[in-house]
Amino acid sequence: MNENLKWGGAGLLLALAGSGFVASEIQHGIEVGNPLPIAYGAAVVIATLVAVLLIAPSFRTAS
Repeated sequence: MNENLKWGGAGLLLALAGSGFVASEIQHGIEVGNPLPIAYGAAVVIATLVAVLLIAPSFRTAS
C-alpha cells in the first residue's frame, strides 16, 4: 500500500474526527455566550481545511 494513502488518510481521518468533536465545543460556546470555545473551534476547523488542502493532492499522485 502506498505510504501517502496510508498516512495521509489516517491524518485526514484524525482531522475530521477532531472537527466533529469540536462541534460540541462551538455549540456550547454559542449557548453560554463565551467566545473562547468558538474561536478554538474555528481554529480547529481551519486547521482541518488546511490539512485537507495539503494532503488531498498527494492522493491523486499516489494512485
